[in-house]
Amino acid sequence: MAVTADAQAPVRNGQAGVRAALAACPQLQGLEPAALGALADAAVGRRYGAGEAVFSTGDVGDALFVLLRGSVVSRAVSPGGDVVDVGVAAEGHAFGYFEVLRPGPRTEDAVAVRDTTVLAVPAGPAIRALRTSPDTLLALLSDLVRIVRLQNRATLGRAFLPVTRRLADLLLELAGPGGHVDFGGPQTLLAQRLGIARQTLNTALRTLAERRLLVVHPGGRAATIDRPALLAYATGA
Repeated sequence: MAVTADAQAPVRNGQAGVRAALAACPQLQGLEPAALGALADAAVGRRYGAGEAVFSTGDVGDALFVLLRGSVVSRAVSPGGDVVDVGVAAEGHAFGYFEVLRPGPRTEDAVAVRDTTVLAVPAGPAIRALRTSPDTLLALLSDLVRIVRLQNRATLGRAFLPVTRRLADLLLELAGPGGHVDFGGPQTLLAQRLGIARQTLNTALRTLAERRLLVVHPGGRAATIDRPALLAYATGA
């Protein structure tokens, strides 16, 4: 049974664990000890079950989040009900800080893909901490540039690249040691990230498998890629 978003989640090692998680977050690097302590005091652990929204489009952007465990996707929904996953948060990283930096309503949904634990840092303490640390603001700016580049690449890919090439790029990005790729849930998640239908994704996966570039695991929620061969295919080498 899913745990409601209002439930406070214990963080391993208590306050020391909260402080360590914030200090290790790449987007929050450079905070002075006093600012880090203030954020740790304000942060609240929250748990979400698969399919629960961490926040929804139109919500007030009153906090940023650090993903401790699990998986969270940024999701856009069209007026017609079409769904596209436009990003995924990495464990240990911050997300949901756009509307903290520029106050306003949320423009996307953030949804837990599986059981997930996050730290929620209220906007007020976050802004006060950021004002004391140019290095942290630069870290956030660097992350924003990374996100914009990924979105630009995705837009160009939809315009110019075939689906199999776009899928190859995404699998290479997600691949871990040994070429293992965890889809993070059902294949629908991959399809949404690519902005394509589930059936189109199935065809693309089958095409890459027939070329012996990957093997989809039983259950269809993971794959193992031949990294050198898939990279050569993705780059046209």
